Amino acid sequence: MEKKKILFCATTPMNYAMFKPMHRRLAGDPRIEIWFTAHHDHKTLYRTVGLENEKLIGNFWSKLRHWDMRICPSFYYERDNADVTVQIFHGCSLKNRAVHDKALDFDKLFLIGPYMRQKFIKTWKLPENDPRFEDIGMPKLDQFFDGSLNRAELMQRLKLDPKLPTVIYAPTRTTETSSSLQLFGRQIIETVAQMPVNFLIKLHDRAYKQWKDSMKEDWEQILESYKDHPRVRPIFDYDVVPYLFASDLLISDISSVVNEFTLLDRPMVLIDVPRLISNYQRIEKKRGLETCDLADWGQSAGELVKDMKDLPAIITDCLEHPEKKQEIRREFAEKFFFNPGHATERAVAKMYELLKLSPQ
Repeated sequence: MEKKKILFCATTPMNYAMFKPMHRRLAGDPRIEIWFTAHHDHKTLYRTVGLENEKLIGNFWSKLRHWDMRICPSFYYERDNADVTVQIFHGCSLKNRAVHDKALDFDKLFLIGPYMRQKFIKTWKLPENDPRFEDIGMPKLDQFFDGSLNRAELMQRLKLDPKLPTVIYAPTRTTETSSSLQLFGRQIIETVAQMPVNFLIKLHDRAYKQWKDSMKEDWEQILESYKDHPRVRPIFDYDVVPYLFASDLLISDISSVVNEFTLLDRPMVLIDVPRLISNYQRIEKKRGLETCDLADWGQSAGELVKDMKDLPAIITDCLEHPEKKQEIRREFAEKFFFNPGHATERAVAKMYELLKLSPQ
């Protein structure tokens, strides 16, 4: 029997985190061959995530072959050269960049949760039973529930004091003028670095010149200055999930990690970025929508910081009273995610069905 050939397409290393749980389940099946391509330098990208020995193929050459299945967490790969195309998305944020009309070109949409489903229906006036819809969830977050993560071991590896609370700063993808990183990043980092907490800094791939060469600031170099700090650890890993799991509090803005963190039911501090929110209000209006969820209720699951001088007090209060906003966080978790802890199982089962193979 000829092997079924799957092509995975990425734009940055963090994209692979979305596919990794499925890759691990399928990798041992002798009936399946998995190939990897990328919008950027594919060899560099996959070396970054430890896949340099996998079957790699350049973007140009991948478009000259035919595939049994093409899997994408983004929209750049537009050539129709696969029997079935699957969109797995790279996150579920209230920016709703994922709810793009280009997604409708895929044969199957592995929807992350009820909110994403309804947003597609409302935005593009789709039927409730659109055959492209598959209620999957987010496989990368199954780690929160499957026992594979160990906070004590991670603290030991990072050489941090497990008795201290751990705070993580994970902002949204960087724009030049209006993200929390560009507006307040240095101030946030300097402020939290002085507090009696462990501090993890996990920036979006697009904050680094390697993946977005238009960036003016060299954040890799800026973070390097903290390498000898006793309580600050810049995180360059492509997968944020283990570090979210180890954290007692998240600092972010409008990133999709805000929704992901609600599954852990822990407090969040959100930096107000009104100019960025205004931009997404305009996008929603162009799509014909009267309201913008991000502006209306999207930051309600965390404590909002509008004045940076209030940041230390708000962090301290959240750590001392983690039960605040618990009900809203739990509502967010139900709204944004199908099948917590079992999304990989659902995704792999559907992939076997689409490939017309019996599961192993």
